[in-house]
Amino acid sequence: MGQIWTDTSEPGVIVVGLEGEHELYSATDLRRRLDTIVGEGLPVVIDLTGATFLDSSVVAVLVETRKQAWDAGVRFAIVLGDDAAEPVRRMFQITRLDSILPVVNDREHALH
Repeated sequence: MGQIWTDTSEPGVIVVGLEGEHELYSATDLRRRLDTIVGEGLPVVIDLTGATFLDSSVVAVLVETRKQAWDAGVRFAIVLGDDAAEPVRRMFQITRLDSILPVVNDREHALH
């Protein structure tokens, strides 16, 4: 089972990171956290560099959160750099999620 962490050290933005494998159980927690963040109007960066597996329920949360953020005028980005696990990077490439989600290569780029 994976872990979900948050980092508020960067002023005005919340980074939510996923470590390890994530499936339906994680998706429920992730959805709750992201709904709260977007609902408060805070920019959010999703850091997937530590994720080793994401199932479709987690991907659905990311897509839904992107739409919510867009509708609310909240900045939203996903970090999926070269450090990300091969299964996660391949899933984004094969499904072409990187063409519908705002994916960047590093956290610094996402924060600014």
